[in-house]
Amino acid sequence: MSTSRRSTTTRRPAARRRPAARRRPEVEVLRRGPSPELVVVIVVGLLCGLGLVMVYSASSVLSVQQHGSSWAIVARQFLWLLAGIGVAFGASRVSMRTWRERVAGPMLAVAVALLAYVAAGVLLPKVGVPRLPYVVDVNGATRWLGIGSFQFQPSELAKPALILWLARLLSDRRRNLGTFQGLKPVLLSAGVVGVLVLVGDDLGTTMLLGAIVLTMLYMAGAPMRTVAVIGGALGAAAVGSLLFLEQFRVTRIMAFLQPEKHLSGAGYQLLQSQIGLASGGLFGTGPGLSKAKWGFLPEAHTDFILAVIGEELGLVGSVFVISLFVAFMVAGCTIGLRARTKFARLVAFGVTTWIGVQALINIGVTVGTLPTKGITLPFVSYGGSSLLMSMFGVGVLLSVARER
Repeated sequence: MSTSRRSTTTRRPAARRRPAARRRPEVEVLRRGPSPELVVVIVVGLLCGLGLVMVYSASSVLSVQQHGSSWAIVARQFLWLLAGIGVAFGASRVSMRTWRERVAGPMLAVAVALLAYVAAGVLLPKVGVPRLPYVVDVNGATRWLGIGSFQFQPSELAKPALILWLARLLSDRRRNLGTFQGLKPVLLSAGVVGVLVLVGDDLGTTMLLGAIVLTMLYMAGAPMRTVAVIGGALGAAAVGSLLFLEQFRVTRIMAFLQPEKHLSGAGYQLLQSQIGLASGGLFGTGPGLSKAKWGFLPEAHTDFILAVIGEELGLVGSVFVISLFVAFMVAGCTIGLRARTKFARLVAFGVTTWIGVQALINIGVTVGTLPTKGITLPFVSYGGSSLLMSMFGVGVLLSVARER
């Protein structure tokens, strides 16, 4: 009997198949609320719309007296607004590279040339030379260039021009902002523009430019000690210009500190502004029912339009306007923080500082916390060159947001 040999085969365990790599689910980031650029568009639209309504209300009496129609002044503002919308749209389509390489330098050169021409128109008559053509004097201040009814204020052009140029200088990685050599071109550019604006009797805009420079230096990474020293120097220069250059500025300061002693002079405008704000109460007297515009408040439709808003729309209307500017600044800072390049970030913070600080100065003057200055409320006050350049700044800000 043969024994059969049982073959034993070792079965290897089946190789475990590695599970296929699972794809990570794509996470979709949901944004809550509108984008910052949409907030900017909505806020500016509301301010411009409210501005047209309030310019008509505040200027209707004066417009009838000067032009025979209550619509004459607001019609000009509407035309400037249409031009500003076109400028803003065009600026928003320009790339950051174009702003940096092709626009910043030539734009600053044009602004300096126009400011120098206005400054010459101010200084030459003081030495017996006839005034230069096209230099216009309005309410004792020589800040405008004009042909007929068309007038333009070069200091308004200087604001965005200086912002673009400083952003180009400060975004250079090779520049050491902690040394004088690194800061020299920045201070020289800002100093030339500031002195030329000051010669045109525009201290308010000069101070605004100083705030823009300090903000952009800080955001560019300059040492805090350096920013503080430059700020102190600018403050000392502002005090010196107040005390030694023009006597009317000292009078305004005294009227601000002791308004009860200048009720019929330098303090009259501030007094009427406060009366208009106080008489509006919580909800105002109603649209078109302001008494200040009947000759009581000078420049009611320009520098002191917030007083008319407070009188007709009350505290609620005034707070609404201030809230819109706060929303603009928050959205502008958000655009700056999200910017892709240092140049774009500096431009965004420069434009936001420009609009925000200018609004703050105008509001402070209207309520009596700052001395009287000839500076408009952006997008709201009557003023063609101010509205046009403010809309240009909005376009540049949207250009930053488009390329992030």
